[in-house]
This record gives sequence, structure tokens and C-alpha cells, in this order.
Amino acid sequence: MKPLCVSFVEQDSILAEQVLAYLKSAGIQGHHCVDPDDLGMQSAYPIGDVVVLDALTLGEKSLTYAAKLAKHPEVRVVMISPATEPQERIAAIAAGADVCINKPFNPSELIAIIERLAARLPRSLNDGWTIDPVRALLTGPANNAIGLTAMETVLLTQLALAPEQALRSDALEMAIWGLSDFYNNKRLQVCVSRLRKKLTHKHGPEELLATCWRSTYQFVPRMHFAAKR
Repeated sequence: MKPLCVSFVEQDSILAEQVLAYLKSAGIQGHHCVDPDDLGMQSAYPIGDVVVLDALTLGEKSLTYAAKLAKHPEVRVVMISPATEPQERIAAIAAGADVCINKPFNPSELIAIIERLAARLPRSLNDGWTIDPVRALLTGPANNAIGLTAMETVLLTQLALAPEQALRSDALEMAIWGLSDFYNNKRLQVCVSRLRKKLTHKHGPEELLATCWRSTYQFVPRMHFAAKR
């Protein structure tokens, strides 16, 4: 079986070496690319199954590259952005990144995300629920597409990636806004409430987005990622 390959776009060579060492220890091939324009230009380093883009390295071009890579059905995209810029993470998901994480990041978390994306995104199913982060759509088993806001897209993407499709509210707040406080908790409740109304309107009274263990949200039916176009 072809080993999983990751392209890491990062100007900091020291950080790149550390990440590549973690990838190697997890049995993942990785190569460092300072300039995203070099991706796929060298036969020895083709575009990886997963491309990790550092928003600080790319600056304003990060969204352009995320959108460009999202057009490749065989490539998954992880964006790394500053923890203090939640709007950048939301914009990255809207542009085409499959998931966006904070910088500084935990290498073990990055590896877990890479492995989960690689395992789940290539699947194409005709039934069940499908989340399409690029097009901001959630499609039900009756092929009824539900348009999502940027925040709803991030919320459902995080749930789809999580074990049992369940996450504590503070983890969702961190994913969407980059910090956890009283006001963001209220904003999360509003986001969940509006999304539930959309789901009820399209799918009926069955509870799809449940609250369990008081502070944990779960999307009950199995969600899969749409194949990239």
C-alpha cells in the first residue's frame, strides 16, 4: 500500500524539521516546501495526499492556495493560522481548507487530523449524510442539500472529524473563534439553535444535532465528507 504523504509549506526550517520528524515517527512520508509554487514541480516531491499550509508563511495568498488545492479530489488541505485570528480560520474553511488549526499547534494533534482526513475524505457514498466544507453544504439521505454558514460549516466539520462525532462546547468554541469565554458560549448556542431549525425544516423533527452530557454536542447519524471536485 502506498504510504501516506504530506507536503508541509512553512518558511521556518527548524519547525519544518521537527514536524517532519514527528511525521516519520508516525510512518508518514513528508517533505518540506518553503514556496507553495514549488508544490508538485519536482518529480521527487509530488503534491502530498495532505498539504499543510501555514497562513503566516503565505499571508494573503493562503486562501488562494487553499482554494486552488481544494479543486484536486485526491488532495486534502490543513490550514494553520494564528490562534488570535478566528476570522482567518473561518475564511480558510470557506475557501477550501478541510480543517484549520491554531498556531502554535500540537504535532500529535496535527498527525491525528492528517490520518483522519486521509482515511475519510476519499470515500464517496450514495447514502447517509455528507458534509462538503468547500461548497458549505450538508446533504441528507434524501439528497436534500442544506446551505451552511461559515460557522456552521466549521462546527459540522469539527464534529465529523471527532470520535463519535461529538465534541465539548469549549472545543467547538476554540475551533470556531479561537478562545473560550462566556460570550462565545452564547454565540455557539445561537449557532446550534439556528442549525437545528434548518435541519428540522429540511429533515423533519428527528433530532440530528443532539446535546449530551450537558456541554457536549453530537451529530447523531454518521457523516461523511464529500469527494472533492
